[in-house]
Amino acid sequence: MTSSVREIVAAYLGLDVQAAVAVARRAPKTYRRYFVPKKSGSGMRAIFHPAKETKALQYALLETVLPTLPVHDAATGYVRGMRSPLLRNAQAHCEFRFTVRLDFKDFFPSIVPDDLLGRLVALDRWKDMDEEDRQFVADAAFIRFQKQLCLAIGAPSSPMISNAVMYELDRRLQAFANERSGAYTRYADDLLYSTNAKGQCREFVRHVVSELSEMDSPRLVVNDEKTLYMSRGTRRAVTGLMVTPQGGVSVGRARKRYIRGLIHRYQEYLAGRTKFEEERTNELRGLLAFVLDVEPDFYNRLALKYGAQTVNAALHARRRSR
Repeated sequence: MTSSVREIVAAYLGLDVQAAVAVARRAPKTYRRYFVPKKSGSGMRAIFHPAKETKALQYALLETVLPTLPVHDAATGYVRGMRSPLLRNAQAHCEFRFTVRLDFKDFFPSIVPDDLLGRLVALDRWKDMDEEDRQFVADAAFIRFQKQLCLAIGAPSSPMISNAVMYELDRRLQAFANERSGAYTRYADDLLYSTNAKGQCREFVRHVVSELSEMDSPRLVVNDEKTLYMSRGTRRAVTGLMVTPQGGVSVGRARKRYIRGLIHRYQEYLAGRTKFEEERTNELRGLLAFVLDVEPDFYNRLALKYGAQTVNAALHARRRSR
């Protein structure tokens, strides 16, 4: 006999079922809100950090229940076991001439418990989920915000849940791309479609809007202000990476200039002529690892210019600031 969700989560956490249920009941109101600047530079984004006990419930769901839900191959963000997701997402669009990028208004807050529960009960394993389990999942994984339960930006379980509830839309949009020899990927709420046929990107956008109007779950709306049409002759940015006119992927000129500046400062630090903050060391190490993964030729050029010893020391630095 299949155990209930609350029994599985309680066992994973070493709690009795009543204690796990009590934690879940409190969970929707146990988030701390803080703000970070939006990438666009205009305004701030609210992030909701769950309390320790709420986060424990969500990690238990991540390890036990949520992995049973299928995630479409078109999803490239927050997929377990996927290496270099940003690079993989960009590479899918390199060979095409035209690309359109669009996203949704309030993506995470638009996803509600019924969206997740609908995906769960569609599986044989959870088809007999009782009302107590439904309420347990809703409380454990969703925040109460503006008088309703919705997915929280900042909760560890939110990305996997969003991938699961997007499965059907991903399937339909991938079918659209396959029928037209194009490419479709999704990284969180960033949808990308590429094609070699002029005008087909606008057809894709119309298709997305049509599909959304016909779907009851999830209820999403395209953010028209952020829809961006790109072509091989223009700057094509794909989830933070640049697709070059030659069909390659680059970390971008601005990021390269920034990295060169950091390495120069780090070189001066190694020579004893300046200080280099630990935060900057960690940042440079992360950027170099990113470059090595995405654009290794640039990493090699850095090694030639600044010396392999300097660049490798920065890549492997550990708390070396003065």
